[in-house]
Amino acid sequence: MNQYFVAFCIAAILSQIEAFTLQQRQQGDLFALECLRETAANPVSVALLKIGDFSAKDEASKCFVRCFFEKEGFMDARGNVETENIVAALSNDYDKVKVEALIDRCQVEGREACDTAFQMYECFYRNRESL
Repeated sequence: MNQYFVAFCIAAILSQIEAFTLQQRQQGDLFALECLRETAANPVSVALLKIGDFSAKDEASKCFVRCFFEKEGFMDARGNVETENIVAALSNDYDKVKVEALIDRCQVEGREACDTAFQMYECFYRNRESL
């Protein structure tokens, strides 16, 4: 797949997250590219995830989310959710009580770590307006 297309998809995804600083967006771009490489996820499927299309429930897409969560410090290498790190990251831009409520609402236990990360991201996305 054309590297420019991949970079465009990742940039499109991350540019939608307005609360991120330029440095955070650049770091996110790097993480996303690394995770695409590591998981062989389809860049189009990853781009669709950002706009709320969760139809790509293949293992590579799920593991892309896990990889990204790990690199952001939201999940450890064993697949455990790092709740404190998520609260710390999101509380810079959103009310901490609302962030904690969202995390509580989105605590899921998938079949394995990739599935857990994917389901958690889907829940975060679907409930983001509560922030």
